[in-house]
Amino acid sequence: MTRMPLLLFPLIAFPLFSAAQSGDAGSKAEAPKASSLARADFKIAIAPLLSNYCTSCHGGDSPKNDLSLDFGDDRDVKQRLLKDRKVFERAAERIRLGEMPPGRRAKPTDAEKEALLRWIDRDVLKIDRPGPRDPGQVARVRRLTRVEYANTVRDLFYFKEFKPADDFPADDSGYGFDNIADLLSVSPNLLERYLKTAEQAVAELDKTAKPSPNWAEKDKTYWEPDDGVFLPIKNVKLRFNNNQDRVRLVLQTFLPRVYRRPVAPAEVERLMVFARLSLAQEGESFIRPKSVYAPLRAALCSPYFLFRIEKDPPEGIAPIDEFELASRLSYFLWSSLPDDELFKLATENKLRTHQEEQVRRMLKDPKARALIENFAEQWLCLGALKSASPDPKLFPDFDEALRQAMRQETERFVEHIFKEDRGVLEFLDADYTFLNERLAKHYGIEGVSGDDFRLVKLDPRQHRGGLLTQASILTLTSTPTRTSAVKRGIWVLQTLFNDPPAPPPANVPPLEADAKAHSGTVRQVLEKHRENVQCAGCHSKIDPYGLALESFDAVGVWRATEGGFVIDSSGVLLSGKSFKNLDEFRAVLSANQAEFRKALVDKLLIYALGRGLEYADKYAVRDICSKVSREQDRFTSMILAIVDSDLFQKRKAKGS
Repeated sequence: MTRMPLLLFPLIAFPLFSAAQSGDAGSKAEAPKASSLARADFKIAIAPLLSNYCTSCHGGDSPKNDLSLDFGDDRDVKQRLLKDRKVFERAAERIRLGEMPPGRRAKPTDAEKEALLRWIDRDVLKIDRPGPRDPGQVARVRRLTRVEYANTVRDLFYFKEFKPADDFPADDSGYGFDNIADLLSVSPNLLERYLKTAEQAVAELDKTAKPSPNWAEKDKTYWEPDDGVFLPIKNVKLRFNNNQDRVRLVLQTFLPRVYRRPVAPAEVERLMVFARLSLAQEGESFIRPKSVYAPLRAALCSPYFLFRIEKDPPEGIAPIDEFELASRLSYFLWSSLPDDELFKLATENKLRTHQEEQVRRMLKDPKARALIENFAEQWLCLGALKSASPDPKLFPDFDEALRQAMRQETERFVEHIFKEDRGVLEFLDADYTFLNERLAKHYGIEGVSGDDFRLVKLDPRQHRGGLLTQASILTLTSTPTRTSAVKRGIWVLQTLFNDPPAPPPANVPPLEADAKAHSGTVRQVLEKHRENVQCAGCHSKIDPYGLALESFDAVGVWRATEGGFVIDSSGVLLSGKSFKNLDEFRAVLSANQAEFRKALVDKLLIYALGRGLEYADKYAVRDICSKVSREQDRFTSMILAIVDSDLFQKRKAKGS
């Protein structure tokens, strides 16, 4: 995080955390037995599996990817494994997905695969242990994103029209989302925007507030804003004469909402400095309480407002406090600050006991729209649709109205699953979608008229259903002039299965060069491209997913031919599963429920925690997925299982 200049940003200098906050003899005697057992276990159960399925590639003098599993003397096993820890994390994922051994080579049985994975987790990575799940290293200090900042200011002051942060610089993205703590730096430009927006917010507040008719009374004054715009001091009744007491009471009420936690008297007094300076300059005779505005501007520039701050436990693993839990919940589901009900329950230390009912309440609140606008847009890469520019000569029917209709179909589809608590597997195979007349005509679907969107049941003969066949996805994964099997394949792997392929080697010519050099279908161009051995590995994983969608053109219209050639949508996945056409491909995807469930849990966890997932998180993810599966994969069940997990509920001490 960038160091913050104190002259430009005096309140950032506040101390960030000032107000927050062996084994016995018996076990030693058994150790040799356990060690002997581990060596015997490796020799009997693991070494033969490595020999049967792995060492033909990962052995000998030139092992593939410089990874040798030909251990020889098992006394060297531990040293070799520790050296290749990260490699084994990746290897375990490939084994789990059925991609290793690759291609049509003999693959281990389910029992053998489980034995290999258990060995890697238990003996190599040492993460398969009883006890609380390791919650990983969630950032202690996490800046609000541009969207979170705008929503927080809006809800803090109950603004309706004022929209801050429109001119803020875009936040950097990682793991598919822009709320990753490690990437949320603070630049001088952003500091200037914070100061400017604080001024604008207070000016907007000044416009909406007005003195009450009783202002002329000398003994009492009321400041009652329109429509509860400034709730923290609504209905406050004080004697007109040391103004300082009035400001102090306002801050005592207001600051806990700004900082999203209780405040200490010293924190209030720190901001009272600004009120006294304002009073000294303005004098005692004013119509509106401008002495309040200076400390409010200061509070909006405080690190306690601009950052989400959590305390590390002194040691080990421990639950976060209830105010931190309230913020985790509200920024996960609303991308905004906790409301009064969450804050009240946290104050009473009852939020955890009422957690499920609060989550259900929050998902029904209009602010849960943030899950569509913030999470789903990034998850599905919908932002790329804004810049999609199909060639008007090749696709004359594409215009801005159609682009917006495409986007609305996907947004309404996602919103329906979220708000109606549908099964998340409908993302893969739903037999309905949301259409208006324009988009229905684009799809060749009859019986839909008017501009309003409505739920439409799909006929299997229309080859539509789920996210993959929606025009928004098919358009954003195409080029301006033609489809892109590579873009579509990467989108499927990355979005639906959280299994993005490795980036291409730097010295490999781009696919576009082959496309220009060779005429024919996309499949034929890719076959030529795969003749380069450096390209074949990744493309054998990517291409089948994209080629299966070739029956849809670059704007999502169904077609049977391309350039006079009959389209071939058949393929074989790296796992060995094959399909002859689009409908069989969709059936293969729908059967891959466990992988999609896990991928969506992964994505939601990344978004909720603000960090990438680690290999050790797999056991928490597995527990979450098991709960969701038992609950018919309902969306609310997925959210509740995530919120109830140790990853969401706990922190570990630094260095643990």
